[in-house]
Amino acid sequence: MKAIILVGGFGTRLRPLTNVLPKNIVPLCGVPFLTYQVEMLKKAGIRDITFSMGYHPEQIRKVYGNGGKHGVKIHYVVESTPLGTAGAMRNALGNVKGRTTVVLNGDILTDLDLSQMIAYHKRRKSSATLGLVEVQDPTAFGLVLLDKRGHITRFLEKPTPEEAVANTINGGVYIFEPEVFDFIPTGIPYSAERALFPQLLKMKTPFYGYVWKGYWQDIGTPQKYLSSQWDVLKGAFKIPLPLKKGPNGVWMGKGVKIGREVKLAGPALLQDGCVLEDGAEILPYTVIGPKCRIGKGAVISKSVLWEGVKVGAAVRLEEVVVGRHCRIGNSTKLMPGSVLADESRV
Repeated sequence: MKAIILVGGFGTRLRPLTNVLPKNIVPLCGVPFLTYQVEMLKKAGIRDITFSMGYHPEQIRKVYGNGGKHGVKIHYVVESTPLGTAGAMRNALGNVKGRTTVVLNGDILTDLDLSQMIAYHKRRKSSATLGLVEVQDPTAFGLVLLDKRGHITRFLEKPTPEEAVANTINGGVYIFEPEVFDFIPTGIPYSAERALFPQLLKMKTPFYGYVWKGYWQDIGTPQKYLSSQWDVLKGAFKIPLPLKKGPNGVWMGKGVKIGREVKLAGPALLQDGCVLEDGAEILPYTVIGPKCRIGKGAVISKSVLWEGVKVGAAVRLEEVVVGRHCRIGNSTKLMPGSVLADESRV
């Protein structure tokens, strides 16, 4: 069995963090996001993975190489123009042809057990199986309706409250048998959600939904990206880094320097080479990236700082995301929800 991860999007909703960085490799608790998906595939025994790319593909390739350091084999395909979700799958066909294939949207964080979903797919002798999740309010999503045996019967995009007779939505995890790729035209934009899936219904292809009741999050907006960090810190996922956890619930990298009367309250994470000056406070749900410097008396809570950020004295940060190599001057206070692009000065 092989896998395709769709990483072609521009990350528009996550800007300015994605002005120059693909959203699929933004750091999540110190690790490029795709690493969590690679680990999920490995757990299910899938070690042959193709990244179907579009936006800044060279940066993704630089991070993952041939996959060897992650214990997998990674292939790369690049679309010269956007091909849509199904078109991007077809673009990777050369690497998965003739094999059952797991497809992941490259911005979904989930603890879905792929082994169980694969077993379900095989028991049903399904041609296509969609991973579905339950949400409280499906009106902002694409609703997927099932019959009692799990057959998909209908798709309903952004239903009204009256139309929302179920709460199962497309979770961005798919299993396809080889024949499904025959429904996707070559070299043109083609949507899985709006074209491929309705076509599978029309052709009465064995098409099932697998409902997952565990963790699921789309990291595609700054607030969801931030809250995903908090969930990982709370233990929803193992952080794939060589970190030590102190008695105060703070994960610590190598070479961290801590001044006098510094307050540390976890869960939080300090990466390699961080410097905390006297009286600084790192409060719960904070992630400090590599080689950051936090000034005297600065207080940081529920925030994520990327690599090389310099924070001045008496700064107050709460629920903010700070891009790489930013500089924040003394006594600055940023409003909750603030997002700073790389190399910003405030």
